[in-house]
Amino acid sequence: MSTVYIYGASIDENGKARGGKAGNQTGRELRKQAWYKHKKGWRVFRAKNPDVAAKIVQDAKWAISNMKIGYDQGQRLTLYNAAKPHGFNCKLVDKACETDCSALVRVCCAYAGITLPNFRTPTEPAALLNSGAFEEMTGAAYTDRPDYLMAGDILCTRTQGHTVIVGNNGSKAGQTPPEGLSRRDYGTAVRAMQEALLKWDSKCLPKCGADGDFGSETEKALKAFQKASGLPVTGVYDDATRAKLTGAQPVEKKHVEVTGGTVNVRSAPGTSGKKLGVVKKGDRLPFQGESRDVSGTPWHLIEYRGTNAWISGKFSKVVS
Repeated sequence: MSTVYIYGASIDENGKARGGKAGNQTGRELRKQAWYKHKKGWRVFRAKNPDVAAKIVQDAKWAISNMKIGYDQGQRLTLYNAAKPHGFNCKLVDKACETDCSALVRVCCAYAGITLPNFRTPTEPAALLNSGAFEEMTGAAYTDRPDYLMAGDILCTRTQGHTVIVGNNGSKAGQTPPEGLSRRDYGTAVRAMQEALLKWDSKCLPKCGADGDFGSETEKALKAFQKASGLPVTGVYDDATRAKLTGAQPVEKKHVEVTGGTVNVRSAPGTSGKKLGVVKKGDRLPFQGESRDVSGTPWHLIEYRGTNAWISGKFSKVVS
């Protein structure tokens, strides 16, 4: 297993948060270190554009190699000001200056073309997400282990504390975590799943589409796919579901065509169901894949005005 490294600003030459001399006096005020699980817990933010991620990590590498850049919370914005004339390229900073962990992340984002307001770790997640350039990667596979991290990911503690930039890909970067994806997860892996669902059924995510957010609509679509594929209907995107979905053929959408004159649509199969409305001969309604026999007459499940409803097979037929 390859080691995942992180880049960040940590402490001044005196082991304090402020008061030291400008510049990296020890070579460890800004530094590279192996990934570790923070006691406050990490949140993980990933640039939507891979080119942005690459520039963020490049600038972070330049920063830790430039001994003109040190750590001091009291002078945390002096790096930003020194780097600005150079397009925020930390390699070109030639004036002794200081930063702290969150101010360094801001500078690296600026080099990548992402302009962010001044922030500290408690407000950093909102600043990143509000920019529209980042998405949060959720689940223990991202927050508690380094394997699925990618170079340029930004880690920030759940409460006030620390933030760093991931320097290289983990051994499983870009793969779906083995425990699968489930509701309330979001990120690039969720978007890839949604795009695969849309290839299977182009109308399965009518409201949100492939937005990277595993909400109720995505869960419903995933369960529909699992049911259609003979899989356990869990609503969890596990390895078995992924294997089926990535090889799935587009679903053949069927409709129920009205063959009678004016036909009642009901809330339940049979004439005892509440009347919801009427349809006319020639109307075609989305077939929901289920028919039931009531007293010798088939009733078809359809979509009617955005909800499930039933229509008698005496006056309708299922068509492609």
